[in-house]
Amino acid sequence: MHNAPSFPRARLSVTLLLLLSASLGVRAQEPAPAAASGQPAAAPQQPEVRFDNSFLHHIDGQPQVDLSVFAQSNRVLPGMHTVLLRLNEQTIGMRDIDFVPEEGKVDAQPCLTVPFLKELGVKVEAFPALLSVDEKDCAAALKVLPDAFTRYDQSKNILNISIPQAALDNRARGYIPPDMWDDGATTFWTSYRASFNRSRYTGGDSNQHNNTTFISLRNGLNVGAWRLRANGTYYDSGSRSKWDWDDRYIERTINPWRGVLRLGDSYTSGDIFMGFRFRGLQLRSDEGMLPDSQRGYAPVIRGIASGYAKVTVRQQGNVIYSTFVPAGPFVIDDLYSTPGAGDLEVEVEEMGGRTTRFLQPFASLPMLMREGIWKYNFAVGEHRHNYSGVSKPWLGQATAAYGLPWGLTAYGGGMVAQHNYQSAAIGLGWNLEYLGAISADIIGSRAEDKRGKKKTGHAAHIQYAKSFPGSGTDFTLAGYRYSSEGFRSLDDAVRDRAYDNRYAYEYGRQHEYQLSLSQRLGNRASLSFNYFGIAYRNAPRNATYANLGFSSFVGNVGYSLNYSINRSPWSQKDRSFMLTLSIPLGARQTASYSMNTTNNYGTTNDVSLSGPLTDDYALTYSVQTGITSGNGDNNGNYGYGSLGYQSPIGTLNVSHGYARHSSNTNIDVSGAIVVDSRGPLLGQNLGETAVIVDAPGASGVAVNNHPGVRTNSQGRALVPYATPYRENRVSLTPMSDDVDATLEDNVKTVVPTRGAIVVAKFDTVIGRVMLVVLKDKNGQVLPFGATVYDQEGEQRGIVGPVGRVWLTGLHGEARFDVKWGERQEYQCSFNIDLSEAEGKADMGQREMTCGG
Repeated sequence: MHNAPSFPRARLSVTLLLLLSASLGVRAQEPAPAAASGQPAAAPQQPEVRFDNSFLHHIDGQPQVDLSVFAQSNRVLPGMHTVLLRLNEQTIGMRDIDFVPEEGKVDAQPCLTVPFLKELGVKVEAFPALLSVDEKDCAAALKVLPDAFTRYDQSKNILNISIPQAALDNRARGYIPPDMWDDGATTFWTSYRASFNRSRYTGGDSNQHNNTTFISLRNGLNVGAWRLRANGTYYDSGSRSKWDWDDRYIERTINPWRGVLRLGDSYTSGDIFMGFRFRGLQLRSDEGMLPDSQRGYAPVIRGIASGYAKVTVRQQGNVIYSTFVPAGPFVIDDLYSTPGAGDLEVEVEEMGGRTTRFLQPFASLPMLMREGIWKYNFAVGEHRHNYSGVSKPWLGQATAAYGLPWGLTAYGGGMVAQHNYQSAAIGLGWNLEYLGAISADIIGSRAEDKRGKKKTGHAAHIQYAKSFPGSGTDFTLAGYRYSSEGFRSLDDAVRDRAYDNRYAYEYGRQHEYQLSLSQRLGNRASLSFNYFGIAYRNAPRNATYANLGFSSFVGNVGYSLNYSINRSPWSQKDRSFMLTLSIPLGARQTASYSMNTTNNYGTTNDVSLSGPLTDDYALTYSVQTGITSGNGDNNGNYGYGSLGYQSPIGTLNVSHGYARHSSNTNIDVSGAIVVDSRGPLLGQNLGETAVIVDAPGASGVAVNNHPGVRTNSQGRALVPYATPYRENRVSLTPMSDDVDATLEDNVKTVVPTRGAIVVAKFDTVIGRVMLVVLKDKNGQVLPFGATVYDQEGEQRGIVGPVGRVWLTGLHGEARFDVKWGERQEYQCSFNIDLSEAEGKADMGQREMTCGG
C-alpha cells in the first residue's frame, strides 16, 4: 500500500510549485486597504503572488499552462481536509472539514453549516438570521455572525475560526458535545488474561512444587448504548481452585443526566459512606462525561520489591489483580475502576520467601464540585459479602454533592438496611483559594447486633489539601476520627453479626491519619513523603506505613532513594532503604542498579538490562542478576529474565527467576476476541473502551503509539485502551503489506462512550499504483501543470516536472484524458493495461504515449 494522494478527495500538495516560484519572476502586490470603520473584521489577506510562467511554453509553441490556481501561496484546493481545528485560538481537535469553491474567492473555503456552528457552541437561537439559513449551506451561516471569520494555514494544517465570545455558550475547557459521542458498533467480545506460574522450593529437607493459575475474563455484549457484562476470575493454587462470577450487570448511559443506569453487580460510591459491593439497581453520575477541567482522579498503587516478586491486589478479600514484577519500585496504574469499594490490600510475595503487605487507601481530595455541577449515586439492592453464617441484607442508599457559589460544596446522604441499620451524613467543602481546600463531614449510624442490642455512634472526617505552585509543593492531610465506640459502617455491622461483635472489639478503627507531601526541586528532582496510620481499638499498637523518597538526575543518569517503614499491630516493624540507578545505553536500552537493605531480610544488590528488540517496541526483554546477604539461609545469588511480545492478536510475556533455594517460571498471555457484523477480530487486551480500525484492503498497516498493533488481511485492527468521552486520535503509518491499496487519509478522530467499541473508518482506494511519464506523439514530455482525468471526469492527477504523474486505484484496462488548454490540439488520451503486471509487487515507472 502507498499513501499517495487520491486527487478527487485529498489535498493536492503544491510545495514543489511554490519552491519553483523562488527561482522565477514573482511579484507580490500590496494587500488591500483595511476595512472601513464599522465593518466586520476580515481574516488577514495573503499577498497576491503571480508566476511568470512563460518558461512553461511547450517546445513546439503550445500555449502556457493555466497555473492561476497556484497564483498565491498557501493555496487551498477543494476537497476534504483533515485539519487541526481551533476556535478563538483554543484547540478543539482534529476534524475532517470539506473545503468547497466559493464565488468571488480564489481559495476553497471551509464548509461551516449551521449544525456545525451549533456543535462549536454558537448560540444559534440568539440569531434569527441563522435560523433561516439552509442547514446544508456552507457559506451563509458564518456571514450572518458579526465579526466572525476563518483563517486556514495550510502549511501548518490549522483552521482557526474566530467567533465573538458573546455568540458562544459558556462551556468549560475540554467540552465535547454529547452529539459527538459514539456508542459504537454492535459487538460481542471477550477480553482475557491468563497467568500460569510454577514455583519450586528446596530449602532444608523439603522439595516443594507449586503450580498456580490465574485467569481473568471480561465478557461483553454492546447494543447501541446498552452494555451487558459478565466478568469473572479463576484462581487455582494447586490445593484448591475457585471461579468467581461476581461481576455481572447490564447498564446504559443517560446522557441528559450525565449518568449511568446499572442493574446487577456494582459498588456504591465511597465519597461519603464507606463503599461496598451490592447486587441491585444503581443510578449514578459519571464524571467521565464532564470536561477535563471538572473531573476527579483515579488511585495508583506504588510499592517496592526487594527481588522478583508476585504482587496480588485484593479488595474486600477478592483478588482483583495479580502480576509479577522485578526488583525495585513498581507502579500499578491499570486497575479496572472500582470506586468506593474499600481500601486495597496489596501483597508482595518475593521469591526468596519474604512477604509484605500494606493497604492502599482510596483517599481523595476534599469533596469539591464546580458551581452548578451535581454528583449523585442512588442504589437499592442486596449487600454482597463473603462472611459465612450471616444473611445478605437488603439496603437503600442515596448520596449527592452539589457545587454552590463562593467555592462551597454541600454533600450528604442517607442509608437504610435490614437488621435495623440506619446511617446519615452531612458535609461541607470549601475552596479557600490561596489557603487551599478543606472539607469536613459527620456520619451517624445506628445498628443492631444478632442479640438485638443497639449500637449508636458517629464519626467525623476532615480533609485538607493545598498546592504551592511557586514552590512546586503539593500537600494533602486527611484525618478520620471515630469518636464513639458504637459507630458502625454497614460492613462493620455485617461483620459484627458474623463474628458476634468480636470484630468491632478487636479491629474497630478509632483514629486514621493520612499525610502526603510532594516537592519539586528544580526541573529534574522531586521529594515525596507519604504516611498512613490506623489506631485500632484494643490492638497492641498502631498500624503504620511511611515512605520517604527522593529522585533526580546526574546528566542522563536517573537515581532515586527510598526509605520506608511498615508495621502492623501484630507484627514486627519492617524498615527498608533502597537506592536505584537508571543508566540509558543509547537511544533505547537501559541499564539499572539497585541496592535494598532491610532490618529483617538482609541486603540485596542487583543489576539489570532492559529495552526493546524491535524498532516498534513490540518485542522487549529484561535480564537481572544479584546477590543477597544477611538473610540467613536465603543468602546467595539470584537472577531473573523476561521476554515480552505484543502482537496484533495478543500479548505474551515469559519470565523465569531463581534464588538459592527456589525458582519461579511464569507465562502470561492476554488478548481479546471481538465479533461484529464483519466477523471475528483478534487483538490485544481491550481495556474498558476500544476502537476498531477499518481500512478495507490495507493489510499490515501499523497503528501509531500502539506497539504490535497492525491491520489484518481485511484491513482491520483492534486498538485497545481508548479514553471514553474524549477525542481519541487514531493514526496509521503509510506503509503496508498490500501494494493494491492506497490510504486517502491516515488520521481519524473518534469520541467513544464508556465501554463502547467504535469503528474508525479509513477511506482506501483499491487498485495498483503507478508512476507514469507522459509524452506526446513526438516524444516530448507533456507540459508541467497539465491535468489528468479519468473517464468519469474526475481529476486524478497533475503532471509534474519531466512529465511525471502519480496514479492510484488502477484496475485492468483504464483510459485517461489529459488537458493543458481548451483547444483540441492541447488535449490527448492514453491507456493503461495492467494485465501484464499481474503478480508484480512493484510496477515502478512507466512511459506512456499520450495521443489524440
